[in-house]
Amino acid sequence: MKAPTRILVATDFSAASERALKTAIGLATRFGASITVTHVVEGAPYPYSATPPPWVVESAKAHLDAAVATLEADGLNAWGVLRQGLAWREICSAAAELSPDLVVVGTQGRHGLPRFVLGSVAELVVRQSPVPVLTVHPADDVPVLGGVADRIGPIVAPTDLSEASQRGIDAAATLALALRGSLTLVYVYEVPSYAYYILDDIATEAEATIRRSLDEAVARVRSRLPDVEGVVRSGTPWRGIIDVANERGANMIVLSTHGRRGLDHALLGSVAEKVVRLSPVPVLTLRSK
Repeated sequence: MKAPTRILVATDFSAASERALKTAIGLATRFGASITVTHVVEGAPYPYSATPPPWVVESAKAHLDAAVATLEADGLNAWGVLRQGLAWREICSAAAELSPDLVVVGTQGRHGLPRFVLGSVAELVVRQSPVPVLTVHPADDVPVLGGVADRIGPIVAPTDLSEASQRGIDAAATLALALRGSLTLVYVYEVPSYAYYILDDIATEAEATIRRSLDEAVARVRSRLPDVEGVVRSGTPWRGIIDVANERGANMIVLSTHGRRGLDHALLGSVAEKVVRLSPVPVLTLRSK
């Protein structure tokens, strides 16, 4: 991933999307990027028709035009795109048509029914978007992404040491360089329940093997970025990633996602979606292919 020059930010004019818009503005200011603000009018809430009434569309357009005008008044190159349909599908379609370098979307990160209603859009965008996606929670406040601070804090990049996860490491290193931050590579291995009887020396040897491989990955990144470290943990992967982010005071998590469906998605995509949902900081996700 290169430093973004074209950013697409989705908004529904909620608190979550306002934070996403602020984050997009900070990135655009930092990198001299243009911003396309998109709002999707969905028809589902309106009785007896899948098509929203004209006044709803007109109101949405007025809000979108006002948001774009504010950005232009601040000296940014900004455009507005109003679409109708399913929010996640239209956001992904806009990403495919406009080919931005980055999509920024807000997420509530809730549990239960509210999470399903408010968080599923961001998760579907993460899963289906053809370009990298930065998800932002309403409470996320990273000064450098708001155009205030001079540098970003630590960035955490989870890895399973596969070729697929390398794209996330590369993107994290690029951002750390551009934003003058540090990088922590994290490998979290999970011991299957049926293997808890293994001898301590076998477990120690397995962790040592992982550590050697992670050290090699750190060495490769260090040729570009001096301030990088590797951390090995055991436990549930998504929880270990978030724990390290909290311990390091991270300002962002960057990870690759397979973006698959069905059983493959359940096995390979659930870690990324849990991190997106529960992370205390913005999460940048990139499709591994």
